[in-house]
Formats: sequence, C-alpha cells, structure tokens
Amino acid sequence: MNTLIILAICLAAAVAAPIDTVEVRHDTLGNYNLRFQVPGISRVEDRDAFGNVNGGFSYYDDLGILRQTHFTSGVHGVHAVGTDIPVPVQDTPEVARAKAEHLAVLNAAYLSSPPSPHFFDF
Repeated sequence: MNTLIILAICLAAAVAAPIDTVEVRHDTLGNYNLRFQVPGISRVEDRDAFGNVNGGFSYYDDLGILRQTHFTSGVHGVHAVGTDIPVPVQDTPEVARAKAEHLAVLNAAYLSSPPSPHFFDF
C-alpha cells in the first residue's frame, strides 16, 4: 500500500512540474548546440568549428515584460542586440564639427612633435 501511495505522489509531482528543456549537442570539432527553456526563461546558442557563436536569450521581468537579447561573436568581436541594449545616438552637426576640430588639433600636435628616439636601431 505504501508503494502505491509513493508511486501516486511521484506521478502527481511529475505531472504538475513545469516542462523544462535542456538540450546540448557537441562534436569533436568544436561545434555545439545549446537549448535551454524553463517557464519564463529561454536560451539558444550555436557554435561552429571556427569559434563563431550565434544565440539569444529571453526572460520575463518583474513587470511581465519580455526581455530579449540576440548575440553573435567571433573574429569580429561580440555584437548584441536586445530590448535593453541602447542603440548609438547620431551626432548632431555641432558635435560632428567639434569632433573633427579636435582630431585636427591632435593630428597637428602629433605632426609637430619631434620623432621619438629609436633605441633598437642597429
């Protein structure tokens, strides 16, 4: 009888538990695929043999808003785009002009400075 009760409790717990997904596949060349999902949170990531990674993750914050981020990484660095990542702001004409003037002053100072000593000229 006790076995039946324990079996019924285990079956009820298994049916009531949320469905979680975790999948990881990889090979000897460095490729892998990752899939992770629990209620409210998910992550996907794929890597190739050259080290390039593509993926993303998402979750619901305390206010119930879905937050998503997609990313790539490899020889050109890491790039992420998401709902919480700000995008660069375009320079106004005044800022662009000030930057150009500043770089011109720096370039003139560099060109007018004496050459640095060469310690290892043989």
